[in-house]
Amino acid sequence: MPLISVIMSVYNSDRDMLTKSVRSVLEQTLGDFELIICDDNSESGSLDYLPDDSRIKIISSGKNKGLARGLNLCLEHAAGKYIARQDDDDWSVPERFEKQAAFLDGRPDIAFVGSDCALFDSGGNVHGFRSMPAEVEKTDFLFNSPFIHGSVMFRREVFDVCRYRLTGRTKKYEDYDLFMRLYAEGFRAANINEQLYYFYYDTNLRSVPFRMRVDEYKVRMNGFKKLGLMPKGFFHAIKPLVLGILPSRLQMRLKKTFNKV
Repeated sequence: MPLISVIMSVYNSDRDMLTKSVRSVLEQTLGDFELIICDDNSESGSLDYLPDDSRIKIISSGKNKGLARGLNLCLEHAAGKYIARQDDDDWSVPERFEKQAAFLDGRPDIAFVGSDCALFDSGGNVHGFRSMPAEVEKTDFLFNSPFIHGSVMFRREVFDVCRYRLTGRTKKYEDYDLFMRLYAEGFRAANINEQLYYFYYDTNLRSVPFRMRVDEYKVRMNGFKKLGLMPKGFFHAIKPLVLGILPSRLQMRLKKTFNKV
């Protein structure tokens, strides 16, 4: 059995981005892994251009079911001791798996570990960085998720307790929801304060519909209640609703301000 199962769900992915993302996995310094890719009924044909490597396993959802269900399907086929996430439009530095596996080996109290990341745009230009809290406390969930989803490596057993679930009409925020439910179950997690992950974040394209803001509000309210963060959490839960009523130009300015290098 492989040490690490890497799970990725793809739907009409950009061919070049997907190829670069997969290659960043195949070129890891720790090579004891399997890469499980769920094709969520794509029509783009981008998976036809993937490298020929026996560690890649492609499964199909049969019909488009969304990211949460695609990842759960990957988990059903995963055999690794550790479960690593990788998004189809991001990429990992070569030492990421080696450093995260070593971290989990040395910290039996930690159930999953993420990392800092660099932000890049559609031209491949780095325009910002995100530094995440090293030792994550419940209160760290109030402002935003304290983890970059694609950068996280889990111990396999956490998924015996919680799986991904659909969250609202937009089927988004499955990661934020999962992390808070895991913390409510008593798991602990951390981040390695190194940029082990490159996250595609183009501020010029990142417009969020108000219905998604509503779904995020609901996820926050539910998660904060489970974590015992109310009533203080209410004022943080309404943050996406407040952002949603701001003029789009002001929203873009705020994003660029908070993502400055």
